[in-house]
Amino acid sequence: MYKVTAYFKDHKVAQKFYDLYDAIDYRDSADANYPIKVTFEKVKDMREYIYESWNSVMDANINPLKNIPNLQVRHLIMQILAWMWVSVCSMYMGSIMFWGINAIAHTLLLAAIVITVGTFDTARRNPDVFKRIDGYNGRRLNGEHD
Repeated sequence: MYKVTAYFKDHKVAQKFYDLYDAIDYRDSADANYPIKVTFEKVKDMREYIYESWNSVMDANINPLKNIPNLQVRHLIMQILAWMWVSVCSMYMGSIMFWGINAIAHTLLLAAIVITVGTFDTARRNPDVFKRIDGYNGRRLNGEHD
């Protein structure tokens, strides 16, 4: 989202745009009316803010763990942090009984994310791995059933 503000002697005019070119066009139109100053700024909407906040913590390629060169070590540290937060949240809830449920839920969620990212990465880097699945009909190459 983009915000264009034109400051005149006795008032100001501000308009928000989702399209960059609409904002540029409006800025040029406002500037043609001889304002004192025209500002053009990119404004983050709530969706962008939430997305960037999530990535700043959860994406090991963006958060400070990106400085660790070994991907497995980064993953291990993220796992340890996840288990720490499971324990903290369980203690905060007032019952250690929730720890097991929280731990299982976090493990399943993280495993699903890791499997999905691994599958996507394999499909991007080495799509030939999936050729055996493509057109699979239950028969071997010689025509016999498995």
